[in-house]
Amino acid sequence: MTHKLSRPVSIIGTSTLGQHYYDEPEMQGLSIYELWSHACHQAMADAGVKPKDIDKIVYSHMANFVTCGNILAPVGSLEEWIGCREKPISHIEQACASGYISFMEACNSVASGRYDCVLVAGIETPKHFIPRDQPAYRVKPLKEYDGWWHPGRALFDTTYYRFDGVSDNLLTDENAYFLKQNYGISDQMIDDAYNAMAVNLSRGAARNERAVERVEYAQIAKEKGFDDVMEYMRSDYNPHITQYIRKSGSVLHNVAAGAIIVCSEDFAKSVGAKKPINVVDYASSSNTQRYPMCFHQMNVSVRDQLTSNGTDIGDLDLMVTTVMTSGEQMDSTEVFGYLPAGKGCEYEIEGRTAFDGDRPVNPHGGDIRFGHSFAVAGINMMSEAILQMRGEAGGCQVKNKVNRCLVRGMGGGHTTAGIVLESKF
Repeated sequence: MTHKLSRPVSIIGTSTLGQHYYDEPEMQGLSIYELWSHACHQAMADAGVKPKDIDKIVYSHMANFVTCGNILAPVGSLEEWIGCREKPISHIEQACASGYISFMEACNSVASGRYDCVLVAGIETPKHFIPRDQPAYRVKPLKEYDGWWHPGRALFDTTYYRFDGVSDNLLTDENAYFLKQNYGISDQMIDDAYNAMAVNLSRGAARNERAVERVEYAQIAKEKGFDDVMEYMRSDYNPHITQYIRKSGSVLHNVAAGAIIVCSEDFAKSVGAKKPINVVDYASSSNTQRYPMCFHQMNVSVRDQLTSNGTDIGDLDLMVTTVMTSGEQMDSTEVFGYLPAGKGCEYEIEGRTAFDGDRPVNPHGGDIRFGHSFAVAGINMMSEAILQMRGEAGGCQVKNKVNRCLVRGMGGGHTTAGIVLESKF
């Protein structure tokens, strides 16, 4: 059955806040509420709307109980910070997929006709918390938390008689196993491809003023005395942390806030939106690691949902995809047909997926260089795609115009989402 949105949905505004660590000097004395407010007002200003124009808010936050001073639902305080008191607000918590699911909820709200303009916004500080009964700006490292909480253990039920998939989910090698079993790709080629992927992503992040890590691996290698960056990537400076994943292929956690304005097509016209982006379609799938090749299967399920809706995903100019660990990027690009099946390793090694390559993937730097902040990560990934489609991504802007983009996100090892965007200018 073909499913269509009841009315056209547009994106007309986004925030452009950078990714940060809380120990940076400029972050001292700031609370997450100020970051949230900044991101929301950035997005509203970009869209040309005021707080009074917002009909609804969809808010993504995974670890709010810890990072907001043991508050279960800080929605009222967040609304006050952005001048939207009394507006309806929904809190979405679906691990690192929260931002994508929040975006979909906003689109559903607009497509239904119930709301004309919806703010999607999130905040997260994975490595820090606000102490109980202390001012919000007194942020402390998570290692000083006096309660029992850890992002990995909070994601999965660790009761002794239930499956504990923490290590497999956070440091997965299943994508490498899939490549070996289905395409006969050697361990050495997988290692070379994963190393090349990290190098390619570092090149984009180094040119992206919003990225948390802005140094190319080539420069790091040179400083360590290596003339060949790949020699450095294979060295003990970049050790394996699983059978296939090296340190350079693992996600970076940082503090961030982000926001996007979603509205009806008519509303976009009424405010004179200059570069509206059309939301073509979206889908999601959830599973557990009890299912073999869980990550891969969720990608397949989302792809099949999109195609069964009649959505063409064969003419993409760009793909932005979650890359918690190296293999995730390659598997998703191949499943959705952006790269030929079984050829992703070659594309990575040849540099074709870099921001200036002919098939760019994650030109912003991806989660392993741009940074990843749990529930707001999806919103910031969407924002990077929006900037690319507008031609406003700065130094990491891809070479060709991006008319059509697929944003694929994953969270918690249990949810995958796919969102198809199209420029309308």
